[in-house]
Amino acid sequence: MVDKLKKEHTLYGLDIVTSQMDGVEKTYTIAELSTIPNVDIVIHLAGKANETNNLSEALAYFETNAGLTRNIFNWFAQSSAKTFIFFSSVKAVAESVKDTALIEDVDPKPFGALGESKLLAEKYILSQYVLGKNVYVLRPCYIYGNGRIGNKYMRWMYKWVISGYPFPFGKFKCNRSFLAMDNLIFILKQMMVKNIPSGIYNIADDGYLSAVEIFEIMGSVLGKKVRIWRLSKGFINALTRIGRPFHLNFDGYLCETLLTNFVVSNEKIKKALNIKKLPVSTVDGLTKAIQGYKNQINTK
Repeated sequence: MVDKLKKEHTLYGLDIVTSQMDGVEKTYTIAELSTIPNVDIVIHLAGKANETNNLSEALAYFETNAGLTRNIFNWFAQSSAKTFIFFSSVKAVAESVKDTALIEDVDPKPFGALGESKLLAEKYILSQYVLGKNVYVLRPCYIYGNGRIGNKYMRWMYKWVISGYPFPFGKFKCNRSFLAMDNLIFILKQMMVKNIPSGIYNIADDGYLSAVEIFEIMGSVLGKKVRIWRLSKGFINALTRIGRPFHLNFDGYLCETLLTNFVVSNEKIKKALNIKKLPVSTVDGLTKAIQGYKNQINTK
């Protein structure tokens, strides 16, 4: 994000480390928050994102995702800055989406400590009306780009393609939305110059991809001939039980993820920005990201 914005904007950082970064004038610690120069826009990206089932770690999610957000927003409310952009997560409102695309106006059912802490931060931000300022909550789905292909789910699929094993999920229509970094930057730049209404906005690429389509794209980039098997869910559940002993790294969590729909609507943000479509398609963006990831892996 710094690389994409540094030519057009003066950037300051707020972080737990203050090492020099190309494109950032200076990075401040949280203790130095009150000394940050006057800015126009605050983009709050900081947060604890890697999901965990460890209850002892749950407190850290709330301290960072909710507590830190509250402190930064309170500073923003008293500052001269006019715009606050908070990066939340689709996990703040859903673990999966069944038949229709996820929209902003949905009854929240947060997923785990990550989702619950992000939702708590959202509620605080939106409850603090600040006259003359714009406040945006962005809910991105899986982000990829710049040589990164996303989360554990995507990295597992990459390794599966490399292994040459057949992909057993051909029978299931499980579709997922993604977000290219280039589309994210495009949306942010548009938000910086267009006065759109404050509120919550989902951020996702146009369209979606099925698990099989992702597997085939990876196979094409990696030069691997892929095989698709159409196995029953009962047989796949059996694989989750035998996967670990055979070092297939195929567990119940991944199985459930692969068989879950998570399609996210981006219609609200496109309507607010008065745009018909985003510049990068998921197929083109993901193909480029997989190639970049492959190059990084090969140079290590």
